[in-house]
Amino acid sequence: MRALIGIVLAAGVLYGGYWFVGARAAERGAEAALAQMQARGWQVQQKGLSVAGFPSRFDLTLTEPKLFDPAQGIGWQAPFAQVYSLSYSPWKLIAALPEDQVVTLPGQSVTIGSTRMRASLFMEPSTDLPLDRLDAMAEGVSLRSDAGWALALGSANLSLIAGEGDQVQLAVRGLEIVPDQAVTAALAGTDLPAQISRIDLLADVQLAAPVTLRNAVPPVVRKVNLTEANLVWGPVSAKAAGELVADPQGRAEGLITLTVDNWQTGLAAAEAAGLVPERFQVALRSMLSSLADQGGDANRLSLPLAMQSGRMMLGPLPLGLAPMLGQGQPG
Repeated sequence: MRALIGIVLAAGVLYGGYWFVGARAAERGAEAALAQMQARGWQVQQKGLSVAGFPSRFDLTLTEPKLFDPAQGIGWQAPFAQVYSLSYSPWKLIAALPEDQVVTLPGQSVTIGSTRMRASLFMEPSTDLPLDRLDAMAEGVSLRSDAGWALALGSANLSLIAGEGDQVQLAVRGLEIVPDQAVTAALAGTDLPAQISRIDLLADVQLAAPVTLRNAVPPVVRKVNLTEANLVWGPVSAKAAGELVADPQGRAEGLITLTVDNWQTGLAAAEAAGLVPERFQVALRSMLSSLADQGGDANRLSLPLAMQSGRMMLGPLPLGLAPMLGQGQPG
């Protein structure tokens, strides 16, 4: 019995030592990630970093984090951020975020509220902790910009699964989306309801480098193969598929095919909302009707969304600059 007690005590001491070593390693890892962001030009502020959870977990809490990249004009801040892991599998993480956060975008700040926001992160147990899978969810989401717009979602889900090499599979879904009040007011009396039922997409994304926990800044996106994207808004549904690559300036280049069912309803709503100037309405409707007839189905419209030489066009309509594919640092 005395021998058994001795073994138990020794095991407890060893495990306790392991926990304190692991807790310090987690703390150092978080400090290194923040330092890495600072080295890449980010402004990093926080009011405390601590690890608790003895003996079974590592619970890391960052108090009042505030991150900002002046080069891109983007940032994030929150009252706290928490990351949990079981002490016997520290490469499997759960992140919990507060109900209120602020995301800074060029020219505006967006306050994000939610009733629940969590993420599960699974890494490969190796030195750089490369990504295996990320699952994130949010419920009761509201977005309010100081630029004057607002948006709400019943729920949102994101999944990121590592593939071969530097490739990842991305899946995103948003349900019960309520656009800004100005949009819903403009759509009153049209056949479009105030709520978008669903938006989702599935894509294979080629990155410049693997996603790892050791690298605090995500790698640049090189290529996107959009398997499918869908929008369901009352009687109108839209699908998109295609492929985009980053040009030397980082802007998207390629072709996305956009197909809209019951497009006339969507166009009528856009006209009612004032998105189509009255002087163009007759010509635009005639042109789109002709394009739909060429496809063999008057209710279905297929248009190419082409991006080339930094510009973007939807069919014959110029839309301005092509978007940037990614904002990370080169790998």
